[in-house]
Amino acid sequence: MPPSRDGDTRVAVGHTVLRYLPRSATFVYTAIRFQRAFRPVVLAERTENLAEFPVEGLHRLIHPNRTAVRRAADRLSAHARGFSRTYDYRLTRAARSSGCALLHAHFGWAGCASLAARARLDIPLVTTFYGHDLSDSRGSNYGSLFEDGALVICEGPAMAQHLTALECPASKIRTIRIGLDLEQFPFMQKRRARPLVLVQACRFVEKKGVDLSIRAFAAARPRLGQSELWLIGDGDQRQVLERLAARLGVSDAVLFLGMLAHADYREAIRRAHVCIQPSRVASDGDTEGGAPTVLLEMQALGIPVVSTRHADIPSVVVEPARLSAEGDVYGLADELVRLSEIADSDWIALAERGRAFVATHHDARVVATELEGVYREALAAADEIPSTPPLLGATSA
Repeated sequence: MPPSRDGDTRVAVGHTVLRYLPRSATFVYTAIRFQRAFRPVVLAERTENLAEFPVEGLHRLIHPNRTAVRRAADRLSAHARGFSRTYDYRLTRAARSSGCALLHAHFGWAGCASLAARARLDIPLVTTFYGHDLSDSRGSNYGSLFEDGALVICEGPAMAQHLTALECPASKIRTIRIGLDLEQFPFMQKRRARPLVLVQACRFVEKKGVDLSIRAFAAARPRLGQSELWLIGDGDQRQVLERLAARLGVSDAVLFLGMLAHADYREAIRRAHVCIQPSRVASDGDTEGGAPTVLLEMQALGIPVVSTRHADIPSVVVEPARLSAEGDVYGLADELVRLSEIADSDWIALAERGRAFVATHHDARVVATELEGVYREALAAADEIPSTPPLLGATSA
């Protein structure tokens, strides 16, 4: 295994992702950044937000300013080497030049796109599913991915069942929770104040239930008193949501903050008192698959969450019994009111339990160690390395 240019002799893992990195996929950055026993190499088709999510070993496979001559030359080179797609050629070349012993695809569609490179390099492929990729039409080739890939990672039991229903062999599924950088979300023992600030942060798509948040807020507002609903994010539904808030008479208290840089997002949610996230199955079948990372971030800060019994959400909240049924606007409203009225001591205790839950189950350092265990398993099965962990230390040759 060749070392990196700076002499790093750790075994290299090529993290394949089609876009590195939309702000809605911070969990990918966390998974990469906390690698210790392996050397991460990012192999991305396209890049964005690099200032927010910097990594050292980054290969952009498709340069945005490629000339027609360069594209034609790449196609000729790919075909001359037996590749049907230029992307497969460029991914294989980048992974080989980086000395990757294993590929880790983030999202199912990236796993499918990595199959040709995996076969040409004859190295294991591990794929992590995150939710949208379970119902997206790009998953039509998952049969080949499940057959040729070494292992498949998901974040909870609901997603594992979904993968099994898609005919992924249960013997290949490994469950690893989403990791969170706890230092970026320090616990704050804050009391409720007026106005009471509710917050939802997400893409404005149907499965996120932003319309349900607005309806629940409107239903609860007479009992909440002075209060606001902050909506962080953007999407095609924004104008529809703005009209809904106006129709329900709460547009004066519903603030659309837009899509924020990650640092600005963290600053905004620190000012909130309650998180609402009423996820549901969308009309096209799209689901969370797992659970929104924002629920972990809020609880880590000490912010109680109001959410639904959807996908793996019951596995990531400290009070799963308090979750509402999907689409239950009045159940959500009642839970918002309950949180606004409980005793201060109960509020503080709930905040502390939420932080403790995330620290115990979702600490990125612990999750990274579990992920490295999956890498070892896949490599050992492929006879790439012995399965004993000491041989993979940061200083091993």
